Amino acid sequence: MKALAVGSGPNRLLRSALAVIALAVSLVQLHDLLVGYPWGVDVAIPLQAATRWLAGGQPYLASAFLAGPGYDAPFLYPPVLLPILAPLTHVPQLAVTGAWFVLSLGGAVFACRRLAIPWLVVPLFLAWPPFAEGLLGGNVQVLLFAAFVSLFWRAPAAASAAISFAPAENDLANPVRTGPLERLTTGLKAIAVGALKAAQVQPWLYLLRRDWRAAAMGAAALAALGLATLPLVGIGTWLDWLAQLGRANDPSWILAGDGIARSLPWWAGDLVLLGSMALVFIVPNRHAGAWVGLLAVVGMPGLRVFGLLFALPALLLIRREIALIAALLMATYTFEGWWLALALVAGSMLLGRRLPWLLEPTRAIEDRPAAAAVEAAEPRPTLA
Repeated sequence: MKALAVGSGPNRLLRSALAVIALAVSLVQLHDLLVGYPWGVDVAIPLQAATRWLAGGQPYLASAFLAGPGYDAPFLYPPVLLPILAPLTHVPQLAVTGAWFVLSLGGAVFACRRLAIPWLVVPLFLAWPPFAEGLLGGNVQVLLFAAFVSLFWRAPAAASAAISFAPAENDLANPVRTGPLERLTTGLKAIAVGALKAAQVQPWLYLLRRDWRAAAMGAAALAALGLATLPLVGIGTWLDWLAQLGRANDPSWILAGDGIARSLPWWAGDLVLLGSMALVFIVPNRHAGAWVGLLAVVGMPGLRVFGLLFALPALLLIRREIALIAALLMATYTFEGWWLALALVAGSMLLGRRLPWLLEPTRAIEDRPAAAAVEAAEPRPTLA
């Protein structure tokens, strides 16, 4: 069929039509967010928790699970953040929220550009619900995604800087990277995601597989921060946090998200999470960021729309028609739409290793020796 021949007139028409539909759905959702979504809600909740903690109260309120969506939702981040947030409670909340929005917007734009998304279409990506809700609500997931992208992709070389949707991958086992500061930076990027989103340690596990020294340095830095703040927060607060996470994993909670555990027994959901972590050790090194990002989405028990950001690198690899359909389904805010989209993306990635027509033809000018080294280092067995 001519409509499936990449570059043909009918194919360009098909892709344009799918893009217009996906954009239209995203804009409708953006309008609803602008009208009814509580702006900066994910900034206000931590600040309120830190205020309670400073006053000698309980930052992890069990009663918050009875509240609906809004500023009274539960605080779920680890206690290590409380001393860091405490000084911000003395700053007007509007100023903190505005500054966080600007920082998050910068992180979102950085992630798009590092993924070789052209400037012209970056605003369209930011209107997509995974970005839009994360930015309007001030969710830390946007900046964690930027750290994730920085870990797995590098700034493109001059020869390929103008190539659209063809990011340059990092080799996390690059022997050139031997400096302790660079290793520490790499380790911190990897551990940052799992430090704040406990179910998303997949990036750090992949780094552990490829460069255990960098992974150990990142984990040691996080442990040092926890020990330094322990005298301030106390062990009891950490136990309260663990209890709060247990309450958050109850699928009957109205804000529990749309993780796969919603339709499975609790033990099956835990197996999915553990499986997503185990599979990190056998995914191909080629396009590792896309594979690890997908596993981070699939394994997340409390999946929210901004968690789908980690599937974006895989969307850029598969055939544009399939990617646009998946992006459209993700924008529907439905459990069925999200998981059908993830099945399409994961299936295209898996089968694409045998059926290349399921992947988008790339025009990237790659570093052939580096690419060959990554291919040679692929573990066996692989997912395909």
